[in-house]
Amino acid sequence: MRKRGTMNNDLKTEEMCENWLIQQKAKIKKSTYANYCYLIRKLIEPKLGEIDVMKLKKAYLEQLVLDLQEKEYADSTIYSALRVLKTILRKHAVQNDNYEEMIHHCYLTVHRLESKVLLEDESACIKEYLLQKNDTYALGILLCRSTGIRIGELCGLKWEDIHLDTGIFEIKRTVSRIQNDNYREGLPKTMLYIRTPKSFSSIRTIPIPDFLENCLKEKRKPEDCYFLTGTTRCTEPRNVQKHFKTILKHCNLSDYNFHSLRHGFASSCLESGVECKTVSSILGHSSTQITMDLYVHATLKQKAKCVNMF
Repeated sequence: MRKRGTMNNDLKTEEMCENWLIQQKAKIKKSTYANYCYLIRKLIEPKLGEIDVMKLKKAYLEQLVLDLQEKEYADSTIYSALRVLKTILRKHAVQNDNYEEMIHHCYLTVHRLESKVLLEDESACIKEYLLQKNDTYALGILLCRSTGIRIGELCGLKWEDIHLDTGIFEIKRTVSRIQNDNYREGLPKTMLYIRTPKSFSSIRTIPIPDFLENCLKEKRKPEDCYFLTGTTRCTEPRNVQKHFKTILKHCNLSDYNFHSLRHGFASSCLESGVECKTVSSILGHSSTQITMDLYVHATLKQKAKCVNMF
């Protein structure tokens, strides 16, 4: 049986969450800490903060989910908030009869929705348009389409990382916008954060797609310049996302998230029979299980093939 700790009966949920944040701050990356702060302070604490931890009930969590859905938060965001709350509750080992039920509820109430994936003809349409456009943003988005790199990794790519002589490029850094932890009046509430990728496996070397090599040679800039901007200052993911939305409109396609490029690359590779270990390595996953869980989904075409085998 799992040993449980003791708990101050008057401890508020807000205090429990803030104590956990203090403990985590020195252990995790700034971007991860900023994400935890957002989930806790914007989603969890406004609704549950004043409730005694010992009095938390399943009904409170159900109402939290309903409130967040009514405010049109993405299911994936609500899912993440509940997972953080589950982690915090486990850490503090709450002692009450509903503890196990509550933990289970945190994990299962909201499931991540499967990402919308570009259809094959839509992906081909985008490729044709981007090759005609032939600027660095177009080439960068093509690079994401053909290698599955993340939007932040594209923003962090420098010309020094692109080795046209050997036909490879390296992922060494990523760019994100996070909450300014030292915010005070007169300073911006958010800041651009450039860091090494999220894990050791995310630092990786990837072959340059053959069809992009000549295009890249024509755009070559000094080594210390960022690929997308051609200067020593980087752009940020939301600017790339805006470019992508504009491209979708030009191609008369329905709305997609930028991550659909990464998802589409992974799914297409796996459906074509590429070894999962190879795909996982290109994506920068720490294990093939992550790749399988995130990107292996049965399509209607695959289901039809299955039921017609016998």
